[in-house]
Amino acid sequence: MKEKTNLHLQIAENGKILALKGDHKEALRHYKEAMRMCQSVENSELFLQHYSLCAMESLELMEAHEEIITFCEKSIDFLTPKKAERTDEWFRKNLASLWERKGIQCIYLDEKTEAIEAFDAALKEAKELSMPLAKELLNWLRRGYAITHQKVRDLQNRHRYFTVRKENVNEKIAVQLPEMINPF
Repeated sequence: MKEKTNLHLQIAENGKILALKGDHKEALRHYKEAMRMCQSVENSELFLQHYSLCAMESLELMEAHEEIITFCEKSIDFLTPKKAERTDEWFRKNLASLWERKGIQCIYLDEKTEAIEAFDAALKEAKELSMPLAKELLNWLRRGYAITHQKVRDLQNRHRYFTVRKENVNEKIAVQLPEMINPF
């Protein structure tokens, strides 16, 4: 029974392996199925947040910036009313990271005003929690620096923005999702 409980983890782990190989479309198929599967397990909120993060990373690397902005906005709209009852660090960090991710996508789309607003919101939500990437990008934007896509990517890598990294993947538990299962 334990294997069935962890199957979503195993499928998501294979999605990470695929993402690291650059096959983001197939990685997304794995993440989406993992999200579907984990909805009824204990701590589903944590799994859904993690798998959504992995999916957004693949979308970002596929340059689907508008799609990520839409996802972030919908998630922020969903989470914002819960702020009064959820003051825990995990919740605040999750909400702040959605604002940060939105800001980064705005930079990629050369929407500097929107990026500044998003980073301001991220830092406000984070309060004392560390958000060095948002802080640095906001500083650059306010100073009027030219920010190339490569500069953003370099900063993302330096600040360990991406969750899907080789050292965070456990290939031993990865399970390939059968082709006939297509959550799209």
